[in-house]
Amino acid sequence: MTRTPIVYETTHRIAFSELDPFQHVSTGNYARYFADHRMEGLARYAGWDLPALGTLGFMTWVRRMEIDFIRPLTADQDVSITSFVREFRGPDAMIECTMTDAAGTTVSRCLMIVAHVDARTRRATDWPDELQALFFEAGD
Repeated sequence: MTRTPIVYETTHRIAFSELDPFQHVSTGNYARYFADHRMEGLARYAGWDLPALGTLGFMTWVRRMEIDFIRPLTADQDVSITSFVREFRGPDAMIECTMTDAAGTTVSRCLMIVAHVDARTRRATDWPDELQALFFEAGD
């Protein structure tokens, strides 16, 4: 059975301080945009804001990010980032992220692999079914 993922969406306006000497967004900022997007989405869609994270009994750890840089971004551009959990593999959530400009053109993609970590043991553990369910439409 195919489950329908919940898609998180956020927007960001490119600031002058995020540019490199060539007037493009510095490479490291893309990782920050994608990580901040997921955290904003978790707060908005799952209720996992910063105060709540410390009470959940588990932590998440970004194990890996693979970023494709497709088109450059410049100052004062508005970008939209969408993401969804594609699948779970044991302790890892495979999250697909897409960044688009105001015209809807894809400027960057990211595959983010996020591990579920037991807060008590500090070891990676499989994502529990009830947590996995939070990332998919009800009834799927």
